[in-house]
Amino acid sequence: MTQSLITEDVRALIGQEFPPERNRFAISEEMSCDVADAIEDPNPLYFDADYARKSRFGALLCPPLATWKDINPPIGYFGAGQESHFQVPLPFNGYGLNGGSDWQFLRPAMVGTWITRQFRVLDIFQKQGRSGALVFVVRQETQTDQQGQVINLAKRVSIHRALSSGQSGGQSAPGNNGADREELRTVAVSPPDPEVILTKPQAHPRQQRHWEDIDVGMSLPEVVKGPMTTSHLVRWAAANGNYARIHWDLPFAQLHQGLPNVVVNGSLKNQYLGQLLLNFAGEDGWFKRFYVEHRGMDFPGDVITASGTVTAKEEADGFGYVTCQVALRNSRGEQTASGQGKLVLPKRGQSLPLVWEAESW
Repeated sequence: MTQSLITEDVRALIGQEFPPERNRFAISEEMSCDVADAIEDPNPLYFDADYARKSRFGALLCPPLATWKDINPPIGYFGAGQESHFQVPLPFNGYGLNGGSDWQFLRPAMVGTWITRQFRVLDIFQKQGRSGALVFVVRQETQTDQQGQVINLAKRVSIHRALSSGQSGGQSAPGNNGADREELRTVAVSPPDPEVILTKPQAHPRQQRHWEDIDVGMSLPEVVKGPMTTSHLVRWAAANGNYARIHWDLPFAQLHQGLPNVVVNGSLKNQYLGQLLLNFAGEDGWFKRFYVEHRGMDFPGDVITASGTVTAKEEADGFGYVTCQVALRNSRGEQTASGQGKLVLPKRGQSLPLVWEAESW
């Protein structure tokens, strides 16, 4: 029988709310531009100040899944942002993996907004995985602006695993060269080839979809990224301030974490699915809710495709809601993430509000 890793001290944290923390800087034009550039989203609402001022938002926006940036994060053995288990005292030191999240977007995140976030532990439980015992930490994140208004809500699931004795968190002596562990495995160098520079996507005018135009079964225009490279991963790390080493340090990923390669960030994959849904909603629509689960890993060299299908549409309180099932698949034929998005599309002649009520979990 697997020994429980959920001690009384850990169990006592369920329901606890941690002190709020305010970001060191307000959302800036540079931050919005960096994030949008890192996810290769050419939406002019993130880049073009004149365009954004003339829009219904009246200001530049930050991509809604990237409103918090870690500034000057501590650097430790695991990189940055992975030194602990989110203030949960688990009896081991191992990596936290992104298990998924459930987001609600209640206000636009505009340039000039100061984000304060606060976490509450909703649940902590243990399951047996293929590699051993896994601990799941479920937290609710609330992001507010300088007026105390809620911008985003998120329920986040992180998965933590203890390292095996051969992956002891760096306990082997320096210079050991992995003598008591697996040797480094060769991986293919991902495209582009030398002297090839990939062009960046350009913004193109898109016709606004209306709720009346939508039919159940309609496919969302795909968003295709890649071939992925470590440059994509490092650029995303710089944009959001999380330099976790499994995303860029190949020896660390293989020798200390037992991974075949560095892996594409779960948060970056969230962005690709978010771009898919935002593109479909259009500038006059609203991205209301986003649920995603991560079920596999993507690596440099993979081409990642975000796709979706309309599964339902309904009217409520005078608004037209559209539900979409979405997924990420790579060029190796694997589905590595799936979820659901809830959009509000304007009816013809309708202008949608910029403030929305939270839904129950």
